[in-house]
Amino acid sequence: MSILEVKNVSIRYMTGDFKDIGLKEYVIRKLKHNYHINEFWADKNITFSLEKGDMLGIIGTNGAGKSTLLKAISGIMEPTEGYVKREGNIAALLELASGFDGELTVKENAYLRGAMLGYTRKFMDETYNEIIEFAELKDFQDRPFKQLSSGMKSRLAFSIASLVQPDILILDEVLSVGDGAFRKKSEAKMQEIIQGGATTILVSHSIQQVQSMCNKVLWLERGQQIAFGDVNILCSLYQQYLDKKITLSQAKNIWNNVNQHYDYLIVGTGLYGATFAQEATSRGKSCLVIDRRPQIGGNVYCENIEGITVCKYGPHIFHTNRKDIWEYVNDYVKFLPYSCSTDKYQGVPEKGYNCLIEKLLEGSTVIINMPYQRLVAAFPEIANKVIYTGSIDEFFEYSLGRLEYYGLRFEEEILDKPDFQGQAIVDYCDNETSYTRIIEHKYFTNQKSSKTVITREYSEEWLPGKERYYPIHDEKNNKLYQQYLELAKEYPNIIFDGRLGKYQYYDMDKAIASAIEKAKEVLE
Repeated sequence: MSILEVKNVSIRYMTGDFKDIGLKEYVIRKLKHNYHINEFWADKNITFSLEKGDMLGIIGTNGAGKSTLLKAISGIMEPTEGYVKREGNIAALLELASGFDGELTVKENAYLRGAMLGYTRKFMDETYNEIIEFAELKDFQDRPFKQLSSGMKSRLAFSIASLVQPDILILDEVLSVGDGAFRKKSEAKMQEIIQGGATTILVSHSIQQVQSMCNKVLWLERGQQIAFGDVNILCSLYQQYLDKKITLSQAKNIWNNVNQHYDYLIVGTGLYGATFAQEATSRGKSCLVIDRRPQIGGNVYCENIEGITVCKYGPHIFHTNRKDIWEYVNDYVKFLPYSCSTDKYQGVPEKGYNCLIEKLLEGSTVIINMPYQRLVAAFPEIANKVIYTGSIDEFFEYSLGRLEYYGLRFEEEILDKPDFQGQAIVDYCDNETSYTRIIEHKYFTNQKSSKTVITREYSEEWLPGKERYYPIHDEKNNKLYQQYLELAKEYPNIIFDGRLGKYQYYDMDKAIASAIEKAKEVLE
């Protein structure tokens, strides 16, 4: 049973002539249809419910309707539409410094505020010293209240309001009062109340505070409910929205998409994941494809810089002896000839690999900036099967140790001239040169530009947290990988595949061929 239910709550404010004229003049103007009224909906159709012990964080930019909603929940105002149903007593810490009398002393104001909150005189006599000590105002209790700083006033209000153990506790930016030491103390006090079983609603501009304290989130924006649910996913989307990486519409779409059910959850938007998604959707299966990075494509991701297609994770030249795989990729994008090996078919996409990945992902729902663990923690039943192309040791949270890789580092430079080395790749094998090769990107597709972009590629030790490139197939790592495969048997609905899932280095044609073969095996 819900301890708090908010159903279709809308709150309207009215502004206009009636605010400035008397009743008689208002009636006359109304009869003559000569008056002006504006409607403003501070909140519109807000719906959610909380169970005992829940802690809800309400997020949103200024003017989102957060404080207005709290007043409706606490009973200070009635909704224009909808209803609020509460079970048990409620304590609301709203606008802490308001409601005091500046001419009275701190002690007199403490008793006054206590009476306003329903505390008895006996209760205030017994707890007054505790209030003053907590508020750190022992030396100011006989001073006029108006002489206190705004922080002192808020500390006193917080100290008084946090004395009781309510069933529902509402906090509107109150954990930011005072200095750093007092904020820590107030947070600890709130944790004490929460651990006592109170259902809590917290409004805070600190996303970190919401993430650390809350188990649910309500996101409001311009009076509209954007989403209600998992704290980690919604706080991540909200931060991306604040950073202007996604729009409000995109955030809504992402939230709606993760609240669906799919045939396949595909982790990774590289060539393997994108190819499997294409094979699955072409057979009528629904696919959600996620990637922890802020872009699609994995290590074949490209960017357009100065009109030049730049491979951000090193050059990728497609080559294969398999005619069927060559025809497969050419069905999606046009390839330009480029020779790098003895294979029969060789080339690079005319407009970069992003176009190939986008074509392969058509028909799938794609979400970037979405780590797998974050998603499945919130929606463990989101798909019937998982195609996991991430690192297998990371999936198991490195419980047996870390698989090792050879590392690479890239240094990119834009040069204010049309040419640097006259060709796409120049290798350096001498001991004196620190980098292994220089890539001049425009020459892969003979792009024209008054500038050129080069990348110096370095071999370096791989460290946890960096991109994984080439697996180290020695006895230790191979044994560790086999141990992870044994753990994987406990997850029959998860297929570990692709370069990282298999702990194998794949040429691009091999990655695509492997995905096609796995799709046939699984889907047919």
